[in-house]
Amino acid sequence: MRLDSPLSNCPDLLSKDPSTMPYTIAIAGISSALALKVAAELLKQPNVHVRGTSRDISKLPPFLKDSPRVTLVQCGPYDTEALRSLIRGCEVVVCCYYADNKTMLEGQKLLVDLCEEEGVSRYIASDYTSDFTKLDLGDVMVKDPMKHIKAYLDEKPKVNGVHILVGLLMETFWGYFDVWDSKEKKLRYWGTGHEEWDLMTYQTAAEYVAAVALDPEAIGIKKCAFHESFSQNHH
Repeated sequence: MRLDSPLSNCPDLLSKDPSTMPYTIAIAGISSALALKVAAELLKQPNVHVRGTSRDISKLPPFLKDSPRVTLVQCGPYDTEALRSLIRGCEVVVCCYYADNKTMLEGQKLLVDLCEEEGVSRYIASDYTSDFTKLDLGDVMVKDPMKHIKAYLDEKPKVNGVHILVGLLMETFWGYFDVWDSKEKKLRYWGTGHEEWDLMTYQTAAEYVAAVALDPEAIGIKKCAFHESFSQNHH
C-alpha cells in the first residue's frame, strides 16, 4: 500500500497559527463521528473556543462537556433561535450534519441564512466526500443536497461557502462495501489491485477540516485527498 501525502494539494492550510487571538468556531451537529474529531483538533489550539449543537448533550464525551472553552447548545436542526445563539459572534460555522436529504438541504439553508443575518462570512458545508461537483443532479441522490447547497451559497454575497473534498471516508467505505475482513485480515478489491482509491481516515479528514476552519482565507473548494494503491498480494 502506498500513501501519497495530500499536503501538496493545500500546503498552506496546516500552517496557520491562531494562538495570537481568540477564535470562536461553531460546529452544527457536534455529536457526529467526524465532528468529535474536528472539535478535538480545534481544542489543541489554546485560544480556540468551540460552540456545538447536539440533540442530547448528555451523550457527548467529557472532553467537550468539561472544557471551559466549549459551549454546548441542545437543539435540533430547525431550532432557529438556538442556532442563532450558536452562530452569533463566531468566525466560521462548520456543519457536520449527517442526516436525511431534507435536513441536509433545509437544515443547512437555515444555517447559511443565519450566517448571513449574523455577519458570519464563512460557512463550511457538510460535504467531506469525493468531488460531487462532477456529478449531475440525480446521479447519486445523497449527493444532490451538496450541489444544491453549493448553488445556494454561490448566491450569497456576504457568506463565502467552503467545500472540503476528502475523498471517501475510509472506515465507512471499508465497512459499507464489505472491503475489509477483520477476521481473516484480508482486503477485498476489484480490478487489478493497482487502481488508486480516493480514501481518507476520519482522523486525517478532521485535521484538514480543523485547518480550513482556522484559516480565515480558506474559501471555495478545498480538495485534500490521499490516494492509495494496492498491490496484487492483497486479497
